[in-house]
Amino acid sequence: MAPRQNIQLREIMYQLSPYQQSVIGQAFKNAPKTFMHFLQQRSPGLIIFGLAYYGGVWWTENEIHKERMKERF
Repeated sequence: MAPRQNIQLREIMYQLSPYQQSVIGQAFKNAPKTFMHFLQQRSPGLIIFGLAYYGGVWWTENEIHKERMKERF
């Protein structure tokens, strides 16, 4: 088992204090910038995944539809 480390009480009070409202305000203030940064980092992978997934779904549905139309006539 890992050895326990003592945490000073004032650090716990600082982290759990309800009077530190500025931390929450900063999170909402930086939200648009953070979201755009998230999209810029992950958009190439999301686009490639989306094209591969939805392209495959579209192709299979199209092939199934063609086979049904061939059997119909």
